Amino acid sequence: MDNDPRNISYKLRDITIPTRFFLAPINTGFSFNGEPQSELITFHNERSGKGIGISYVGNVSIEPQYVTNKNTSYFTESTSKWKELTSVISEAGSIPGIQIACRNSSIVPVKRMLNTKKEIYIQTVQEELKQLPKAELERIVSLFVHNAQFAYEVGFRVIQIHAAHGYFLSQMLNKELNVRDDEFGTNKLKMISMIINGIREILPSDLILDVRISLIDGLISEESELAYKNLLINQLVELDIDMISFSNGIYDVNKQLIYPLKNWGHGVFIKKIAPFAERYPHIIWNASGNIWDIDELDLEKQPQNLSFSIGRALIADPSFITKSLSGHKLSINHCERKNQCHYYSLGKENITCPIYEASRN
Repeated sequence: MDNDPRNISYKLRDITIPTRFFLAPINTGFSFNGEPQSELITFHNERSGKGIGISYVGNVSIEPQYVTNKNTSYFTESTSKWKELTSVISEAGSIPGIQIACRNSSIVPVKRMLNTKKEIYIQTVQEELKQLPKAELERIVSLFVHNAQFAYEVGFRVIQIHAAHGYFLSQMLNKELNVRDDEFGTNKLKMISMIINGIREILPSDLILDVRISLIDGLISEESELAYKNLLINQLVELDIDMISFSNGIYDVNKQLIYPLKNWGHGVFIKKIAPFAERYPHIIWNASGNIWDIDELDLEKQPQNLSFSIGRALIADPSFITKSLSGHKLSINHCERKNQCHYYSLGKENITCPIYEASRN
């Protein structure tokens, strides 16, 4: 790793990640029948290179049954668009990353930022998880492994297992939601462990594995949750993974934890995440949430193995990182919290950004 905190790169499994700044995995809605559309390829072409170490393609479902909405991506037998997508990312200078996800719930995704019926959510998920047969859990594990293999074959070199935001694996990690009395309940990491082991058994050693979790789900007090997550992370770091990425919140409970309000402050969760990077230097850790000024990250004081995922700032200005690092901050087209990127909550088909659109005219 380079000692200049603004110019750090990482060498993982013979792959060089050129910078510590990543495009956060974003569900853009630019898919049709699971397949990437030209808009998704353009989106990542514009947000690769330019100081971006990993360009993550967000929220790719393990199967049509487990999508978030009708515009969610998933793999089919067709590979051409996926190969084109990974090619434009790598040719631009970033490492192609993919977030593999599973939403398994009878609950219609809540569009409001705050759900006033949290107890109903908890009770519903508890019952759903208890009633799932062991065979179905094992099938979901095999689907994650199969999708990882497909992802590697079309050119992705970083695979992020999505266990945040109330997605299925996130629910299985949560002690308030997963009250099963079998091994999948007593060992909250069992499914993720099975997925990681299954991927490592069949794929080459140069694949980088990342697990994304919510540090704070928001169902219990923050103090109690951080104590539990500390215990969970102590076990998670023992798995054969390279990165742990943090987000926060459950989509159907409190979206403000996923999309922090501006008045919460810049890089609002970093102080809670940095101690993990200091404690476990063999893992690359990743923080996200309200990062709009690289200077405010105070990089000289951050652990070198702490990386940063950036969403809204890169949606608004794909050159946000290079402008920030080259002394051209005044030319940045800053996100103004228009909230158009929350397309599903607004009843729209895909992501939009008026700041980005205005800069193109």
